Amino acid sequence: MPSSDGCAGAVWRCVAQVGDSTRRGGNLVVGRRVVRVVCALVVLAAGVSSAAGAEPPGVYVSVGESSAAGPFIPDQLEPLACFRSDHNYAHLTADALGLTLRDPACSGAKIANMYVAQPLPFGAPNPPQMDAVTADATIVSVDFGINDYADDGWTATVLASKLAALLDDIHARAPQAEVFVMGKIERVRAGGCFPAVPLLPTQADQIYTGIEAVNAVLAAQAATHDATFVDVYPASIGHDACAPEDDRWAEGVVPNSPAQPLHANAVGHQHEAEMLIDAIRRND
Repeated sequence: MPSSDGCAGAVWRCVAQVGDSTRRGGNLVVGRRVVRVVCALVVLAAGVSSAAGAEPPGVYVSVGESSAAGPFIPDQLEPLACFRSDHNYAHLTADALGLTLRDPACSGAKIANMYVAQPLPFGAPNPPQMDAVTADATIVSVDFGINDYADDGWTATVLASKLAALLDDIHARAPQAEVFVMGKIERVRAGGCFPAVPLLPTQADQIYTGIEAVNAVLAAQAATHDATFVDVYPASIGHDACAPEDDRWAEGVVPNSPAQPLHANAVGHQHEAEMLIDAIRRND
């Protein structure tokens, strides 16, 4: 509500204070002068506060494979063959923290695709993801491992060396950035749950132990290359594809909600975003 002096909002409270002082015997003319002074001070203080707090938003870069991209989770972004969602954990995190997001993550990517374009089944290739990692980046999340691990014959040694080199390169390109290595959620429990999820126990065990092995590499390399490991696995236990539909973070071979089979669904990405946000805030 405006005062007769044209001040509004917080300044109107100044008028009420002067009215009180007038009732205590103050002169009305003096009171109105006081209002003008107080209004000026409030406006000046607000202007100084706004100027002091006006900082550009941080720049968040999310690089990775399908576990970062969020395939089939609505809505899907260009290039469509990357199957990248606008509700993956990177977008949710950037929205929550007011960050400017660059998200080149792409389904099927390997660490090599940080440096060379990734051919896609249709449309133009996805550019090298490292192009998005520039000196202005303040946060970088890294979510690779599964594709490299399987491609390297399900061994961890080569993955470890690739990841180590990648983390060093990210630090060199974005020296001011905090780097977060994202772990992998549980996709299917040991032994599986055939026939609810139509995988033989040996197949389920290969996925289960593969996730464990990749997480161990990610944690070790983060610890030795100045990065924070975001360990999303413990919280995801029991929320795998074998869990009841309303309690699962990962979908099965035949998804019940939009997601790539044996990948995180929208609920899983929401929980991963919460854990990443918590890690970022702890590092502030």
